[in-house]
Amino acid sequence: MRKISLTLTFVVCLLCSLGFTWLYVKQGAASAAVVYSTTWNDPKTCYINSYIPQYSGFGVVGKFVKLFASEAFFRVYTDKGDLLKSSEWLLWQNEFTTDERSRWVNGHAIYPTSSGYEGWNISECAALNDNKE
Repeated sequence: MRKISLTLTFVVCLLCSLGFTWLYVKQGAASAAVVYSTTWNDPKTCYINSYIPQYSGFGVVGKFVKLFASEAFFRVYTDKGDLLKSSEWLLWQNEFTTDERSRWVNGHAIYPTSSGYEGWNISECAALNDNKE
């Protein structure tokens, strides 16, 4: 019974250690991320930044995390630089940006994923109704 308890404790500690290491690398790669593109909405009230995380600074561990992480993530900001939305921690999505970029469609911020486009309807970024003819 003691051997099973020690084995179980070791496995739990190993899984926790791997989880914290993965979170540390993911956070660090996002902090060092490079802006790939910026796309403004039509009224110029909001923009989407496409980021490419930098896993290279974490060596072999970074390469391993990169295998299971998205190629990119997206953040929507107001024209004043206030963060409104981010796909950075949507772990079930696989985002990319080098082949297709984020865009605005009818006031919706959308970005490419491996399963199609995802995005947000953000009221702060909605197009103004100018009653254009």
